[in-house]
Amino acid sequence: MRKLMIAGAMALTMAATASWAELKIGYINSELIFMEYEGTKDAQDKFNKEVAKWEQEASKKQKEIKDLKDQLDKQSLLLSNDRKKEMEDSLNQKMISYQSFLQEKFGQKGEALVKNEELTKPIIEKINKIIEKIAKEENYDYIFDARAGGIVFAKKIYDLNDRVLAQLSKEK
Repeated sequence: MRKLMIAGAMALTMAATASWAELKIGYINSELIFMEYEGTKDAQDKFNKEVAKWEQEASKKQKEIKDLKDQLDKQSLLLSNDRKKEMEDSLNQKMISYQSFLQEKFGQKGEALVKNEELTKPIIEKINKIIEKIAKEENYDYIFDARAGGIVFAKKIYDLNDRVLAQLSKEK
């Protein structure tokens, strides 16, 4: 009985080893692919132009606040209480407007984040399609992303970055 159990355990071990040996595994570095792909650079340029406009508008609002604050500080003693209150209210309103603008453009759900997602989503989808195509055509069981931190070591022959980038270049 004991010999039968040992033989069964050995058979299971050999079967598991055989199926493990048949696995085909590859890896990519999504950050590297994203940075090297020309389409990403174009999207980044578009994003940077949009952000530059928002930053310019923010600077303009900030300057208006500073100018009004300086004017209020310089003329504070000469102004009537009503005029002083009017300028302080205007300053407070400009500060609220500025903070609102910053939140609207650069906040957690701001236009910058939305624009970034809008520009990068098609690129990510294209990269994922290519990875899936390579996996299916070449019968990969797993393709890992080194950027995600799951890979500590891998032989260069399993690196699919160049192949994904080549496919991306072909699909322009």
